[in-house]
Amino acid sequence: MIRRQRSRTVVLALAACLALFWGAVDIVGVPARQLGVQLVWVSLGVGVVIGTAAGAGWLLSRRRKIRQRQ
Repeated sequence: MIRRQRSRTVVLALAACLALFWGAVDIVGVPARQLGVQLVWVSLGVGVVIGTAAGAGWLLSRRRKIRQRQ
């Protein structure tokens, strides 16, 4: 049941993103190539933020384990 809910959430999120993308291209008149470039930059930025947070969490957990051993 949980997998079903997660997959439904992912599908709905993708559909919403596609609708916004289509709306920006069709209704507003933004070039699709420009939106694609921005999507790549935003994805890279989000990846960097997630990677930094994961690294910081990993370092903090290691630090905590080292302190518990002493």
